[in-house]
Amino acid sequence: MDNEAITMTTMTLSSTTLLQRSPDMVAANLDGDLVMMNEKLGRYYGISGVGARAWELLETPASIDDLVANLCQEYDIDSDTCHQDIARFAHDLMKVNLIEPVEK
Repeated sequence: MDNEAITMTTMTLSSTTLLQRSPDMVAANLDGDLVMMNEKLGRYYGISGVGARAWELLETPASIDDLVANLCQEYDIDSDTCHQDIARFAHDLMKVNLIEPVEK
């Protein structure tokens, strides 16, 4: 799935678009699960498993393609399935403002 786009309400997210964590997020690892809080909104979120690892990889800006390449090396998953899952994951995180595209 090269450069498959996810249509969002206000933009299209390409698999090569660099993504970054929202600066309003504070995160902590609790027994292998990631717990995050949006400081501005006072909302809490939880991520576990591969999602928590994808969040760690977003410590520096990364694209969906970058995340998929790293995760396929670390986990026993085929790239098409991983790409679909990570694209959906990124879309879900963007909907609740946990990640955002890197502004050029």
